[in-house]
Amino acid sequence: MVSILLLEDEHYTRRFLKKLVSENPFVDKVIDTPSGNEAISLAREHKPNIVLLDIELAPEEGLNGIKVAKNIYEFSPESYFVFITGYSQYAVESFAVHPYDYILKPVKKDRVEELISSLADKVKKRNGARSGSDKIMIKDKNDKFMIAPDNILLIEKQNKFSLVHTGSSVYKTYQTLGELEDKLGDSFIRVHKSFIANMDKISRIREVSNRSYEISFDGYDKVALMSRKKFREHKQKFTPL
Repeated sequence: MVSILLLEDEHYTRRFLKKLVSENPFVDKVIDTPSGNEAISLAREHKPNIVLLDIELAPEEGLNGIKVAKNIYEFSPESYFVFITGYSQYAVESFAVHPYDYILKPVKKDRVEELISSLADKVKKRNGARSGSDKIMIKDKNDKFMIAPDNILLIEKQNKFSLVHTGSSVYKTYQTLGELEDKLGDSFIRVHKSFIANMDKISRIREVSNRSYEISFDGYDKVALMSRKKFREHKQKFTPL
């Protein structure tokens, strides 16, 4: 679980963002403030994992979001910084705190949800190795499903979607294979440009042509393809009997 510090001096935007990030299942604490100086004090006290900062603050503050971030970065360099802005001219100046990303105004709900989930996963991986019991969030249309990686057999790309196969269900999501791969452990390998396979669930690898292999899974009819290049890359992971 992660903690977030939110600096936004527009009341309605701050309220909207706080509600949005609080609904994320990986977030357990959201501290918000309209004041840059208070944000620095709160960051020193709570050491948030993620810091969301509006760049353009009220003139009476005497500092903007980038200056606030620079102050926080001095004592909390492991925090992930995300700037909220309607402009792009601050990009070069903000490099001093190595920002993870930007949220452009008007704020879009899907954009914030994806960003926070991605950062929460990075925090989790940095704080310790992922265990098999951890769950990842799969967004299927308007629903969000929490799925244990151990239950996933394969993931395939189909047009603009990724299909997550668990054996009992198939989840359709706009999340890319790359985004999903980043959330999974070492047992998941990219076997083809369109497939990720759970190595622990593979029952057979069969050569079907000079250029590809077919992967079967325990108790499941759907197969995945493996390219010859990927077979050469991963074959040492499979111990012959």
